[in-house]
Amino acid sequence: MLAKLRDLAQSGWIKSLRPLNTGGIGNTIDSLLGLPENNLPIADTAQWELKTHRKASSSLLTLFHMEPEPRNHKIVSDVFLPKYGWPDQIRPNEMSFRQTIQATRASDRGFGIRIDRISEKVTVYFDWNLVDPRHTVWLENVKTRAGLQSLNPEPYWLFKELFFKASTKLLNTFHVEAESKHAQDGEYFRIIGVHVLQGFDLDRFVGAIENGAVLVDFDARTHHNHGTKFRLRQEWVPKLYRYTDEVSFL
Repeated sequence: MLAKLRDLAQSGWIKSLRPLNTGGIGNTIDSLLGLPENNLPIADTAQWELKTHRKASSSLLTLFHMEPEPRNHKIVSDVFLPKYGWPDQIRPNEMSFRQTIQATRASDRGFGIRIDRISEKVTVYFDWNLVDPRHTVWLENVKTRAGLQSLNPEPYWLFKELFFKASTKLLNTFHVEAESKHAQDGEYFRIIGVHVLQGFDLDRFVGAIENGAVLVDFDARTHHNHGTKFRLRQEWVPKLYRYTDEVSFL
């Protein structure tokens, strides 16, 4: 894989197959390497996952999708949307629940996550005292629909389930760094290096959640849930692994 990535790097600027897609560079590299594009929860090459990053980009890396427990309560569709949702900006006749939450601070609507190392789970909380004054009208509606008490049931993910999900996709990873530029006919990129990462580590992953490097992204509206995503700040990717090696192609 390193030899193939080096060959691609030496070929210079490459036109992206999907110039308007945030995953365009990764899709193009997959195509050039002959890797099938799929959404299966397995590593791209059966043993390794291939991830890409545009240099200087602050975009978050989507690690995986995973709905919270208890699953039988359908937390997003049956709790968050009807009790805590707000009118969708594009479809005002539908409700929306779009929140990116983390452990270091609550969102402007009072949602956040806590890490419980004793029970080994990540939980979602709601605290009305932390809601921004801009959302006063919404908060009054929440008071009518759900009350201002703690979430019931309290959504959560077990450490072991998160680790199983993450390690299935990210146990060993090639994290490719690329520069990009735009031309009249689309986006071009060149590969400048890669981190070879082995041994995805649970304790490091939990630590990243505690430090706000891992965020949970809810993206749902009436009749359609785009899925709950765990996303990571790009600079933290190597910190999740026990063994790392940086290879430069410059």
